[in-house]
Amino acid sequence: MAANYWASTQRNHWMIDRWTLAKSKEEDLKYVSEADYVKLRIWFCHLIQKLAKRLQLRQQVVATAFVYFKRFYLNNSIKATDPILVLVTCVYLATKIEECPIHIKMVTQEAKTVFQAEFGGFPYDSSKVAEFEFYLLEELEFYLIIWHPYRSLTQICNELGMRESGLQYAWFIVNDSYRTDVSLLYPPHLISLAAIYITVVLNHADFTPGSAGDQRDMKQWFADLNVDIKSVIEISQEILAIYEVWADWKEEKMLLLYKELRSKS
Repeated sequence: MAANYWASTQRNHWMIDRWTLAKSKEEDLKYVSEADYVKLRIWFCHLIQKLAKRLQLRQQVVATAFVYFKRFYLNNSIKATDPILVLVTCVYLATKIEECPIHIKMVTQEAKTVFQAEFGGFPYDSSKVAEFEFYLLEELEFYLIIWHPYRSLTQICNELGMRESGLQYAWFIVNDSYRTDVSLLYPPHLISLAAIYITVVLNHADFTPGSAGDQRDMKQWFADLNVDIKSVIEISQEILAIYEVWADWKEEKMLLLYKELRSKS
């Protein structure tokens, strides 16, 4: 494992540009609108989260599964694959890589329970998930270590003296960022700064008296940072934009939308 993000396989192999991202969606966008495509991707993240909650997984494992899922669909379409098999396998692989392994039979058994309402269960057994894991590993090019924004978020908030309530708010924003594609486009420390930026702008940041955050004008603090502030703003805009889509998102409509996509030719 690389000692830092800049020497990592994530930085050197899995940071993409917007053209590549746009190309990855072309096949599915022949059959659904951009807005519906985004809603489906939110739904798949929601299903990952449901399975992870059932398995009592910590957030970093869930975030790693999100990234694996997004990476897989850079080279595959939703229409031509079974995203339910993909997401269950992503969760299973993430538990191993993040060092909280769960037996494959438990993962598939819990998937059958979690997806009962939407799909009448999980239509695959453990051997199919194990088989698909090898295919997933190939699609991920065996680069499996993920650097997430959580560490830098906690470090920066502590240095600023942000109270727990503000840190928690920013943490939730980072969680929500995985519904977007920013993890494929930007370094994790910029995503954490964007989460802090949104927290400050929405007046959810509260600093202990006498701390760096309390004594500084936060607008000036961001301006003085030796980072690409334009990227921080872009990330912030993408996260805020997903909230707008999310506001119109209804889980009960997703299964029909998914079936419509799969049935079109």
